[in-house]
Amino acid sequence: MLQDHFHPLTSSAEPQKASHQYKMAQLRTTPILVLIIAAAVLLQNIEAKDYTVGDATGWTSFPPAGASFYSKWAANIAFKVNDTLVFNFESGSHTVAELTKHNYDKCNVNNNTKVFSTGPARITLNHTGDFYFSCTFSGHCSSGQKLSIKVTGSSAPTPAKAPAEGPSASPPESESVPTSPSNEGATLSPSSSPSEPGAIAPPPHVSAATHLVATFSVFLITISINFLSLF
Repeated sequence: MLQDHFHPLTSSAEPQKASHQYKMAQLRTTPILVLIIAAAVLLQNIEAKDYTVGDATGWTSFPPAGASFYSKWAANIAFKVNDTLVFNFESGSHTVAELTKHNYDKCNVNNNTKVFSTGPARITLNHTGDFYFSCTFSGHCSSGQKLSIKVTGSSAPTPAKAPAEGPSASPPESESVPTSPSNEGATLSPSSSPSEPGAIAPPPHVSAATHLVATFSVFLITISINFLSLF
């Protein structure tokens, strides 16, 4: 009879012990889950880059080399989602408007929904596809202050095309296109200067980002192993 009397106490202690263990497991795993989420968000931001439109030239009307200047600047850059375009210009002298392809082709800058009038303007590329930009000041678009880019989501920069070989090929020095090397996240400064004529801006350096991504990948794997070892 005495044994039967204490049996319910033993049975009720077991669920309490299990509940306590469950709560302790939650306390241990919650910080780990927070770290995993934070690391995933940080990895996404590490891969995103800032590109200063026109490099040292900035965003201006009548750019060097004429209307094709900004197209040539963007030709060797592989833009991807979450990259940011930085338009360096003096407020009151220029603007940046996002246009449709139809309005871009015709330099119709009056019909637009997004206009940035304060420089420098930062525009994040939030989806894949084509983007079209122009200044809304009269005559600036037709002078060459316009830019079209394609966002592909590719993580590797597009290599520069080799010049065509043949008897009719013109010498490289015949074309003068003052550009400067791609400048990640840089802003216009007095010490900046255009590169030599005819130089092609190299793709952005990715070595630092690559090392960071690799480091955080190992970090995530370590956290996952520790998380699984709790069960």
